[in-house]
Amino acid sequence: MQQKIPTGKSNQPTIRPVLLDAVDITIRAIEDRARLYRNLVVAVSAVSVLSILLSVLVRQWLTLTGLVLLVPLTGGFLFFDSRLVRRWRAGIVEMARLRSLDRATFLKTISGFRHLPPNALKAMLSTIPPSGEESRQETPQLEQAIVGPNFDALERNNELKILCSTGLLTGALVCLIAGAFYGSVALLVSGASLIILLLVFGR
Repeated sequence: MQQKIPTGKSNQPTIRPVLLDAVDITIRAIEDRARLYRNLVVAVSAVSVLSILLSVLVRQWLTLTGLVLLVPLTGGFLFFDSRLVRRWRAGIVEMARLRSLDRATFLKTISGFRHLPPNALKAMLSTIPPSGEESRQETPQLEQAIVGPNFDALERNNELKILCSTGLLTGALVCLIAGAFYGSVALLVSGASLIILLLVFGR
């Protein structure tokens, strides 16, 4: 009996190589971080220029209070940038655990992309845990603490601190400016209290 040779495309789904997926999410993470930074620069520039121009035209110092917006803008950038790195790292670690991504091969491959910013890439790659016991023994103790299993919890805690610090500083500046404008001692005291709380919280 003559054997039939199958023709056409197979109905079986194509399995995407794990290395390709790792490279893809790394490039997308760096692009997202770069886009986030560009948006911050545009927003900071716009707020600064508008506040200064208004203060010159109106000749009132109160228009400079728009500069207070720089605090939540910067805090928001730090928060979302940290979350992008944390989620990227979680994806790489999951690929290594479930899909047997080879760390050494991935590092060598992604480092060959010359168009990626080297400093940002190096900082991201340094958070990836070593793949083997020998690598762990060669990793300095400080780096082990950074790339260890507590990394995600530490980053979440850092993101919470960023949000709290941003909120406290913004509130303090608003209270101090409003207190100076209205001559309210209560607002001035509230602003000073928030500054003290921020210093204590930042320890």
